[in-house]
Amino acid sequence: MDIYSSKTIMAKTKFLGIYQIAGGIIGLGLSIWLISQLQDISLMLLLILLIGVLLYFFSIYCGIQILQKKDIGLKYSLANQYLQLVTFTVFGFTFQYFSGVFVAIGYDFTESFLLTFNAGVSSWKISINTDEEMLLFSFNFVAFYLIIFINKLRKEINDKKVEQELDSLGGEK
Repeated sequence: MDIYSSKTIMAKTKFLGIYQIAGGIIGLGLSIWLISQLQDISLMLLLILLIGVLLYFFSIYCGIQILQKKDIGLKYSLANQYLQLVTFTVFGFTFQYFSGVFVAIGYDFTESFLLTFNAGVSSWKISINTDEEMLLFSFNFVAFYLIIFINKLRKEINDKKVEQELDSLGGEK
């Protein structure tokens, strides 16, 4: 018996796989649009653009692996969500990556304690050694929820595998 034949597991993995793919496709589309708007591309900018595009390809890859019922897809998807959990800008260095829906709340410590709120769909920003002397941190609640969701799904799948192995050892009823 296939573990994924369980309707709840099948529905959850299908949702997650489609979500990962959709977020990656939207991000790729936005990245391609951004690249088409650029006049000059330096080597450093090309590297940063490549990182952004690869992150969205990774999201799509995660979704495909999940839809193909490969266990590694959930592990990769978990890693993908951890990359989206915290964003920061620290004295000229920025990392922000969202694939799919995001709701991020954080603090801007630059001049005072300013609460920030950011929501949207698929976005990324990577800055290296800019002149901005900012100190920002934010936490993505959608990624946090998905980390919990994926961990519960992995447990549910593992429990189903153990149950099936025990049934096969004890004989089918």
